[in-house]
Amino acid sequence: MHINFVMTVMARIVGVCSVYLIACSVVDGFILQRTRNDPNFFRYMFRDTMFDHAEVIATCHNTTIGRRSVLQRVSSIALPIMFPPGLARADFTVLAESITDRINVPLEYIPALSAYVVRFYLFGKRFGAIVDTGSPFLTVPSTCGKWGCYRPELTSTSGYANTIEGFDNFQGPVVWRKAGFAFDEVTEPQNLTFGVFGPELLDGPGGVFFGLIKYTDSWIRPSYLGQTGYSSFRVDLREEPQLVLSRQPLIQDNNYIPLVRELNVRYKAPVVHYTARAASFIVNGLPLKVDLKTPALVIFDTGMSGMAVSSELFDGRYLQARKNREKSLWGVVQVAFETKAGDLVELTAKNPLTTSLGQNTPLARFKGNLIVLGLSFLDGAAMTIDADDNKVQFDIA
Repeated sequence: MHINFVMTVMARIVGVCSVYLIACSVVDGFILQRTRNDPNFFRYMFRDTMFDHAEVIATCHNTTIGRRSVLQRVSSIALPIMFPPGLARADFTVLAESITDRINVPLEYIPALSAYVVRFYLFGKRFGAIVDTGSPFLTVPSTCGKWGCYRPELTSTSGYANTIEGFDNFQGPVVWRKAGFAFDEVTEPQNLTFGVFGPELLDGPGGVFFGLIKYTDSWIRPSYLGQTGYSSFRVDLREEPQLVLSRQPLIQDNNYIPLVRELNVRYKAPVVHYTARAASFIVNGLPLKVDLKTPALVIFDTGMSGMAVSSELFDGRYLQARKNREKSLWGVVQVAFETKAGDLVELTAKNPLTTSLGQNTPLARFKGNLIVLGLSFLDGAAMTIDADDNKVQFDIA
């Protein structure tokens, strides 16, 4: 009985490997033929998928990669594969499931918005949204336009009442619905709750957001990361911008900056912003006093183009620059952080567009210097956040 079982398993493995080789041949032939007919094929076909052509071909022909890894990645292409007799489709599903533990999604920079956009599918229709580490929700527009075309008849009730939400000091109604979500047209969609922005919010912040804050207060609507189970992500804004989502920690050493939850725990901010304590904050060569009595908390926000600071800091900096007759108010801004390993990491920006946070925000309760750093500081770097472990790490080009 044992020998027969082993022989059966071996036969199935041989059958699977044969399918893998056939699949690779189909991929090669299909791509090469399409390339001859359409030189723009790569740009159209693979722009919004997990892997580009070079990676697919390398996967098929790299003899050092494990067969299990190859099958996982080939299955993501969703070719019309014939299953060997006795090998259920569920067996392939098990192999393919682990690939979703970590996915890479390309990002597109939109100069007019000074923002990076991620593309995805809801109810089978393509949408776009600004990658935003300063908000928690997956959102779409209520109208048809550059962000996508909302079709309420293709969605279902979420069980959540409509709310009034605030983004960038703008407020407006948000309708909460459910629909199948995926990053491409071939992956099995996951039913997620998302928010639908009305005109008030579409005209205010200037777009819709792909929020990456995971943890919120219990009364807040579900976050994207909270629904999908991803605990770690990387917003890589170097040569080939991409978003990496992972269910396993991405930070593997002590060269990380500890994140603090003080704004949520002590000052009742409804979401857990990705916040760290600054070791120093220097503007035009002049340091801000930073100590235990006057701490400086920094929020990392890819949905913001420049920088925002608390009202007291903004007003104090204005008086300082006027007194010193400085030519620019926020000329060169340097913000340093101490890592767990004891090293210093510095983020720098020249002439970042800087605004005051104002008083009409839960963050105004914080008694200290509050700073929000946007793309002026993060562009050109890779920011990795382990939300469950309260860590952030920067790889600066």
